[in-house]
Amino acid sequence: MVSTLLIVVIGQVGCLTLAVIFASVFGGLWLDNMFGTKPVFTLVLLFAGIPLSVVLMLYASRRALARLKDKYETEEKETHA
Repeated sequence: MVSTLLIVVIGQVGCLTLAVIFASVFGGLWLDNMFGTKPVFTLVLLFAGIPLSVVLMLYASRRALARLKDKYETEEKETHA
């Protein structure tokens, strides 16, 4: 149960991190091509993506822990009832 939840959380965090990195790189490259500023937008978006990735990681982890807590409390109520 817990190991399955951990695998799901790790998968979500990995996918979210990859999505942020790809969006930062491709968005930065596109903006750099549009405005003629070679690495400026790419670097700014990459550095802005770091705290965004951390916030998304915390959000996904908290949601997973809340689901685990709800399941645990539900199972406790069912066993004591």
